[in-house]
Amino acid sequence: MAKAENNTVDTSEIHRAVKWWEKKRILYNVITLVGGLLVLLLRSEVPNGISSLSNYIIIGYWLFGANIFYTCGWGLEILLNYYFKFRFWRDGIRLILFVLGSSFSFCWMFFLAKELIR
Repeated sequence: MAKAENNTVDTSEIHRAVKWWEKKRILYNVITLVGGLLVLLLRSEVPNGISSLSNYIIIGYWLFGANIFYTCGWGLEILLNYYFKFRFWRDGIRLILFVLGSSFSFCWMFFLAKELIR
């Protein structure tokens, strides 16, 4: 009788990966939010940098979407480990990906907000 293939994932590694990423989520949100708020505060046509509520709502929607993509950080680790047997990333690699992703999100939020809020 053939032995069934063992496709289990080490749950302690999953918890460690999720915990690492989730500890950084607030910092990520602050970085991303600053990108959008800079657009509102630096606009010359708005007196004293105060903008309408609808502009803040637009930034809120983008921030919500950014958090969905942020979840891909630890989600990608788990999927790569489960389906392709990649080893879980070390904290150094996670930090590099966090910095790259946060930088991209800052720029993305800044440029999208600049285009949307006219």
